[in-house]
Amino acid sequence: MKNVFIVNKASRTGKAADTWARIDEYLKNNKVEYQIFFTAGAGDATEFARQATSSGEKVGLFVMGGDGTLNEALNGIADFENTLYTPLPSGSANDFVSGIGLQGDAVDILDRALNTEEYKTYDIGKVIYEGGERLFGVSSGIGVDAYVCLQALTSRLKKFLNRFGLGAATYGLLTVGDIFTMPFIDGEITTWFKDEKREFYFNGTIFAAAMNCKAEGGGIPMAPNARPDSGYLTAFCAHDISRLKCLCLLPFLIAGKHEGKPGFNLLNFDKIHIKLKSPMCLHVDGEHVGFFEEIRFECLPHALKIRG
Repeated sequence: MKNVFIVNKASRTGKAADTWARIDEYLKNNKVEYQIFFTAGAGDATEFARQATSSGEKVGLFVMGGDGTLNEALNGIADFENTLYTPLPSGSANDFVSGIGLQGDAVDILDRALNTEEYKTYDIGKVIYEGGERLFGVSSGIGVDAYVCLQALTSRLKKFLNRFGLGAATYGLLTVGDIFTMPFIDGEITTWFKDEKREFYFNGTIFAAAMNCKAEGGGIPMAPNARPDSGYLTAFCAHDISRLKCLCLLPFLIAGKHEGKPGFNLLNFDKIHIKLKSPMCLHVDGEHVGFFEEIRFECLPHALKIRG
């Protein structure tokens, strides 16, 4: 089995270069044979992953970066059956690595992965929208959380907080402002779960997030009971409440105590279809995709093999 590394040294405002230096030292000290690709811009990790996994042979794919880089590489995997995926966290939030329960830092995870052929399987989410589709490991959603992700990509606040290791706090701070500025939009939601179909109409949709892991945005537990190996996803929808009420409920959300609160719905699903009266912002694992009126989320059960 060949080992392929995809490395984003620019993640966490460049501090990931230190993480790579420690990984590089480990690889040299342990005489590990590998091929490496360094990303230079958006889409590179997807193309590198596609190149690495298209030959039909078994590949150990190691991806170092934040959740955005991990998502890009996930979307490039051409052969899931023959790919053993290992995420090496070096971002601000690292929600995917936390969500699947990998312990330790990037070197700890690397060491465990290289010394075993055992793996665990995890679910992947897929979002389908006009003009395309993307896979996700943590979450995908529309509304306020997506707009926060869009802002965070170029946020001076995030760059400032990253200097002190507090980059994950960016998402919570931006959310407070966006609750009072983002438009709330009416929409229809249809869910399918274990062959049961349900339909809802929401007034003033604030956001609707499809969760594979329990937390996004630097550890905010949007779906506290979600498990990435459950075989289904969990939708967290906020709607039909005022902006002030939504703000007042934020402490419950941050504490993971929001289930059952009026205006907050948690729904397990295999597939979900959302149709809005006007476009809302869409993110995939924290990366901005665009603005859409119609979106579908699906679960791909146990599709991803992970070592570490």
